[in-house]
This record gives sequence, structure tokens and C-alpha cells, in this order.
Amino acid sequence: MPIAEDVIVNFAVGASLLGVKPVVNLITSDFTYRAFDSIANTAAKLNFVLPDTEPRRTIVIQAEFLLAGPTTGQRPEMLFARIPGLSVMVPSTPKSAYDLMRQALTRPGVTIFFEDREIRDQDLLLTPRPGAWPYAPAQLTVIAYGLMRQEVQLVLDQAGIGNVHLIDLNTLYPLDIDLIATSVKVTRQILVVEPDIWFGGIGAEIIAQLHEQGIQFTAKRLGAPREVIPASREGQARMLPTQEQILEAIRGFGTL
Repeated sequence: MPIAEDVIVNFAVGASLLGVKPVVNLITSDFTYRAFDSIANTAAKLNFVLPDTEPRRTIVIQAEFLLAGPTTGQRPEMLFARIPGLSVMVPSTPKSAYDLMRQALTRPGVTIFFEDREIRDQDLLLTPRPGAWPYAPAQLTVIAYGLMRQEVQLVLDQAGIGNVHLIDLNTLYPLDIDLIATSVKVTRQILVVEPDIWFGGIGAEIIAQLHEQGIQFTAKRLGAPREVIPASREGQARMLPTQEQILEAIRGFGTL
């Protein structure tokens, strides 16, 4: 149903009232803008207005990220993460996509389920490298999600860097800040690598919440610039942190 994204989401809300668990596929993340009103003002509010005697409804809205020009490849995940009634998941491997979707289908409320089309098919699992958290102490906490989690792990593996806590942030909301704080209290250094625009992104939220807990640490962020995605393939390659930039940022802490 192209150019009918708003209708599809509202149809899913009605279907959920009949007891089904709709999974709405909007193809790309850019099309969520066409359905923003029905997602934020209808679906997200559904469980808030139902009588207490009614069971809570479950809806999953799935879309892909795809870098391909000025209006395709935008990343609205943090827009949805701040709306009450919505959860936001971004898997980093095929296996995590499977596991997270199973969770989303059992979670009351609306889950926005974003997937990076550029993610490699093979599962780059968080295997216990020497010094990797939680298997041993480390000197740096690296937080990434989606496509960037795979890129960070490739950098760490290729450079032979093991004394790093690599946290895969599969769920942007609710945010597991306690898990992150546990690591940062040990390392006192944090690098956030996000595939989204860094301004107002998840990195800023994480750092702010950690500071509010009174934790002393040094922080850096890598992310996309606040710019329109270029049409050229060369320009698109500069929209996300590269492996070279990630390695430079990690080594910039001076202890690795």
C-alpha cells in the first residue's frame, strides 16, 4: 500500500482492538514521517485510553534504514524514543533481530522496530575476546547500536584491542542506563558511536544521565553530521563514522 502509511498504521490500531498483534511494515524509515501522526497520536496513546479492564494491546511498526539520497536514509529513531507509549528497538545482527522481534511481540504497547539494511548477513556476535566486558576489567566503554555495533567490533578485532567494554544498545527506549553506568564506573571513559545525527542523539542522553548520577568520566561521541543526505555515493559514505574514525577515537583516549 504505497503512500498509504498513515492508513496502514490506523488500520493496525483497529486490528489490535480486535485482539490481533499487528506487525506493520513501512518499508523504509523515511515513510514513518508520513505516518507520524497515526503513530504518535493514535497508536502510542491507545493503551492510555483503554479501560483498566481491557488487556493492553501490542503493535510492532517495522522499517529499514537505507542510505540512498536526500530523502531516503534519514534516521528518526530518537524522535520516536521521546514519545510516551513507544519503545524503540534497533538490532545489530540477524540473530538480535530475531530475538528482539520475539520480545516486541510479547511487549504491551507500540514498538518501533528499525533495521539497518547495510548490516552484514553474518552474525558478528559479542564473543568473549581477551579483556572484553564482562569477562575482565577494561579501560574504555564503547556504546554502539545497529550498523555501528558491527563496525566497532570489526575495528576492535582487526586492531587486536581487547580491554574495551563493548555494549550493544539494542533498545534505545527503554534505555538500560544501569548497565552502562556499571561499566563506566569501572572504565571512567566512554565512547558513543551512533549511526544517527549526533546532535540531540542517544549519546547526548546517555552522557547526561551518567553525569546526573555523579559519575566522573571522560566522554567522546561519533555520529552523523546534521546535514541532508547527499545524492552521491561518495557523499553518503561520509554520513556515518568510518572504521578509521572509530579507531582514531578509541586510540585518542591514550590508554589503548
